[in-house]
Amino acid sequence: MNIDHLNLRVHDAAACRAFYEAHFGFRLAFEADDGFLLALVPAAPHQPLPDGFHVGFTMPSADEVERLHRALSAASVPVGMLDDERPVEAYVTFRCWDPDGTEIEVFWQGP
Repeated sequence: MNIDHLNLRVHDAAACRAFYEAHFGFRLAFEADDGFLLALVPAAPHQPLPDGFHVGFTMPSADEVERLHRALSAASVPVGMLDDERPVEAYVTFRCWDPDGTEIEVFWQGP
């Protein structure tokens, strides 16, 4: 069983769409051609998500996590500090937030 889609109720669908397209490679689609659909549904009034809720993106390498962290920072996206646990653990991560405040974890976890 695989996850098929994520339905996020957002205040500003256009800003969120631009964010996910620019930084995470999503594209406008009626159906998920690649097996996963991110649905951004306008909601007024917007309801904050529960504490601890976040969306996770796995990257193919630690270098890719570091590259995306730099790119998001340069684009003035709110980002947390890069947490590099190497060499003790094969894990590199950071958190960022989309225009609606949804928390996103970006990480690489090695073998």
